[in-house]
Amino acid sequence: MTKPFGELEPGRLAEILGGMSADGGEVVVRDGQTVTPGEPQRLLEVAKEFARHGLGIDVVTTDLVRADATADRVFGVCAEAGVPLVRVGWWRYDAGLGYQRIAAEARRELAALAALARRHHLRIALQLHHGTIHPSAAHALRLTEELAVYADPGNQVMEGREDLAMSLDLLGDRVACVGVKNAAWLGERLGWQPLADGGVLEWPDILRTLHQRGYDGPLSLHAHYPMTDPGATVARDLRHLREAISLSRS
Repeated sequence: MTKPFGELEPGRLAEILGGMSADGGEVVVRDGQTVTPGEPQRLLEVAKEFARHGLGIDVVTTDLVRADATADRVFGVCAEAGVPLVRVGWWRYDAGLGYQRIAAEARRELAALAALARRHHLRIALQLHHGTIHPSAAHALRLTEELAVYADPGNQVMEGREDLAMSLDLLGDRVACVGVKNAAWLGERLGWQPLADGGVLEWPDILRTLHQRGYDGPLSLHAHYPMTDPGATVARDLRHLREAISLSRS
């Protein structure tokens, strides 16, 4: 996930990811990033630079929650760049509004986004995310059985834990991407920390379960903690992830 690298120029971003032997990048389309919602066409330059460094773009992450003109432009550029999957935004839980009201809005907007994506020959995914009305597989399927799902054990552990095998049973072939990160107890709360430093999630076990269930889609490494050198920090986590993958297959 390109979030830690902020507004880097496409060529420099590709150079850094290529230098750490990544397979590709989950490009974030957000203000303050290399590609923004106001200038989605920069994704074409990113795709060109990534290809030059032997990198792919399996996923583009957005904050889109409405099938409006911005979504149309972003989807159009993603299709032109050959991106197969777009992660849309999320719907946060608000006790004042209540679950049913938020869920009804989410169902309407997800259906509209899915229809727009089909016109661009794209697949969209809803991420399992803490603080939302879709923190688990069971919750996500209450909103839609049409969309792909972006599984994220790290996000889920922030609200407890849904058994991964059961999540995969529920979602089946809807799992289109898996976010990889870890957290640790910092006093009385959980906080993100480098994957290479371990944490509450046992990633070799998670990866083994994914492999046993036949998942062969992208694994997206997330780095949501403070760092002074994103390139070196993410490269260290990536090495750890590759070691965990090897361990999970042994």
